Amino acid sequence: MRKIMAIGAILALLTGCANGFEKSYHPAPPAELVAVAPSLDPPPPKPTVYVISADIREDAKRLGKDGYVFIGESSFVDLADRSRQAQAVMQGKKVGASVVLFKSEFKDTRSEVIPSTVASATNPGTGASTPPGGYSSFATQHSLDRDTFYASYWVKRDPNKIQLGLNYGPLSDALRQQLERDTGVQVETVVRGTPAFNANFLEGDILLKMNGKDITDVATLSSDLMHRGGQLVTFDLLRGDEHRTIAVMLNP
Repeated sequence: MRKIMAIGAILALLTGCANGFEKSYHPAPPAELVAVAPSLDPPPPKPTVYVISADIREDAKRLGKDGYVFIGESSFVDLADRSRQAQAVMQGKKVGASVVLFKSEFKDTRSEVIPSTVASATNPGTGASTPPGGYSSFATQHSLDRDTFYASYWVKRDPNKIQLGLNYGPLSDALRQQLERDTGVQVETVVRGTPAFNANFLEGDILLKMNGKDITDVATLSSDLMHRGGQLVTFDLLRGDEHRTIAVMLNP
C-alpha cells in the first residue's frame, strides 16, 4: 500500500493555516473611532457583505451617505480560495462591523515542486522495481493560483445621534486657485436623515464661515463643532458661483 509522506505539505499549501483578514487587519486611527463611538448603532449578529465594484471610492461614498463609518481594513495575497469571503465576515464580526466590503482578484500563478516518498514495489517515475520494503522518491509540480484579497469594515451610525451629518475635506489646489483663498472646506457627502441633510446641504458645497467666523481647515471646523451640540449654527457657503447662508440646529 502506497504511503504519500508529503500529504501534510500539500494540504498546507492548498488550504493555508490562518485567517489572512485577521492577520493583516489595520484599524482606523483611534481618535476617529472615539469620535464616532457615541453615535453608533449596536452591531448586527452577522455583518452584511457587499462585493466591491470597479470603483472602491464610490462604494465607500455610498456607505458614507447611509451613515456608515470606516473602522479598518485588511489586505493580503494568498492562494485562491472561495472560503475567503466567509473569513472576511468572521473578522468583521470580531471587530463589530455592520458591513464588510469584500474584493478578490487574480494576481498570478506560481509553480511549486513538492517532493514525495512512496513505499512501493514500483518506482512511479520509471516503472522500475525496488526491493521489498524499499522507498522511492519523486517530485510533483503543482500550479497554484494566487489572488489579492481586500476587505474594509464599516459600522452604522444612528442619524439622530449624529451632530451635523457632513463629511468634508480640504480644498483642492485647483479650488484654492479658482477661489483665491486657502481657508474653507468642501462637502464630500451628506448623511441621510441628519440635520445637514434636512437643512439641504449638498455635495460640493464650500463652507466658508460658521457663525461669522472663517473656517480655517478640516481640523478647526471639527474642533469647533464638538462644543456646539444642540445649538443653532449658521454656515456661509459657496454653491457654484452663488453665496448662501444656511442655519441648522445640531443634534445634542
